[in-house]
Amino acid sequence: MQLRAYNEPEFSNVRLTEWCEAQRISLCRIQPGKTTQNVYIERFNGPFRRELLETHLFRSLAPVRQLIDE
Repeated sequence: MQLRAYNEPEFSNVRLTEWCEAQRISLCRIQPGKTTQNVYIERFNGPFRRELLETHLFRSLAPVRQLIDE
């Protein structure tokens, strides 16, 4: 499995890297200035950040999964 992420602070921290390693997920970085390398997620990131990440503090994945499933 692979997770493609931008080189932004919320996607470039040690905890994310450690979690990916523990889950056996390959963390791939998009080259700076090359947002077209992941066009699908480009449209998703803005609203996701504004509507979810900037308005809630999550202490585990369970509440996040509940919001996504609603």
